[in-house]
Amino acid sequence: MNKTSTKPINLSNLPSVDALLQTVADIALPHNLKKNEARTLLDEIRVIAVKGKSAPKGNLEINYRKRLLKITHSLRKVINGTGVIIHTNLGRSPLSAQMLNAMAELKDGYVNLELDLEDGRRGNRHDHLRPWIQAISAAEDGILVNNNAAAVLLALNTLADRKEVVISRGQLVEIGGSFRIPEILRKAGSKLVEVGTTNRTHPKDYEDAITPRTKLLLWVHTSNYKISGFTKEVSLQDMVLLGQKYGIPVMADLGSGALVPIDEFGLQREPLVSEVIGAGVDIVTFSVDKLLGGPQGGVIAGSQVLMRKIEKNNLLRALRPDKTQILLTLQALKAFSEGQDNLNDIPIYRDLLTSVETLRERAEKLVQKIKNTNLNLTVLNTEAQVGSGASPSEKMASVGIGFRHAKMKAARISSCLRANDPAIMGRITEAVFYIDLKAVREVEDDFIIQALNKL
Repeated sequence: MNKTSTKPINLSNLPSVDALLQTVADIALPHNLKKNEARTLLDEIRVIAVKGKSAPKGNLEINYRKRLLKITHSLRKVINGTGVIIHTNLGRSPLSAQMLNAMAELKDGYVNLELDLEDGRRGNRHDHLRPWIQAISAAEDGILVNNNAAAVLLALNTLADRKEVVISRGQLVEIGGSFRIPEILRKAGSKLVEVGTTNRTHPKDYEDAITPRTKLLLWVHTSNYKISGFTKEVSLQDMVLLGQKYGIPVMADLGSGALVPIDEFGLQREPLVSEVIGAGVDIVTFSVDKLLGGPQGGVIAGSQVLMRKIEKNNLLRALRPDKTQILLTLQALKAFSEGQDNLNDIPIYRDLLTSVETLRERAEKLVQKIKNTNLNLTVLNTEAQVGSGASPSEKMASVGIGFRHAKMKAARISSCLRANDPAIMGRITEAVFYIDLKAVREVEDDFIIQALNKL
């Protein structure tokens, strides 16, 4: 609801559902949808009235129209001027041109999702990605599921249902959307056994916690925060040695899942999937829609013996990927398999590689083309970041434009730009609105110029 005014609500003056429907006859939405929204809006007004609160600001019919227009244009293109490259709220990694071209395979036709074309028998949808995951991760086997949370849940439920999982207290992380490792363990049916302290955990802590009911040693990459100072953590190599000593599998949740050394892009180094597998870790899970630059998805890779158990888990049917996820993920994995020179084809790596000089040149051209006398524009050095939990403490040099408006506050500017088509997202710092160019495509510059000239 909008901000409230001091005008009291007179329920007898409320229009009927039919009266509201007549005011939006021009909006092309299903009749039942419009009727449901009208009833919901009127019910909300009645609840406010019963509580003795004031009426919502604005004309009721106008508010109703706004609600329907928001539904009509719900999922829209957004220009990402926030400086966050992998922005969770904006769909994480943008899809590459190669991925979208591959989608033509699905246009008005069928694919052999679960059909072996050689013998005509039912196939396995996971076989389409299996060899690519094996090659890229150096694992014996691997499959794709809906996202990394699903990957963690499925692996835990398979390997430690109603059994103990030992994890360092410093790795009981929470990521966006209230995804918490302890709660995922509980949902998977596993019993959490936390060891060590928030800042220091030793191999002996794990060893002392192992019992006959211990079925898994879990290591979680703390990708969305860093603890510095008086710290100690157990290396994956030491975890593997402990697992081998007691015959207990070791599982690593890598979160973002780096396939190439991202320190070569000016970022803090993340453990490579292939390095973790090479260290002897039995099961690895990681995201597809972060550092892989693919669609939403999660990969489980590792020991063939354990992967076979995971694939037999009935829960997999609820978490399995569809044809679009498989096709798009295939294109992402192909891009990595073709060598680092081809990473420019992946939007997030192209953004990472774009130089400050290039961004500054674009920013200066933008400012020159904006003729709105109400705006006080400046080209500024900014700091961008990867986002979505990858290299949380790392900032990248970037360039953007900052501006004030003679008649609008920064919050109002933000609201107007979000309402633009396409929507434009930036950030506000000390009453100045910024559009960081790090994740803005060059072809989107004209949209920014048009939007700012209209402010």
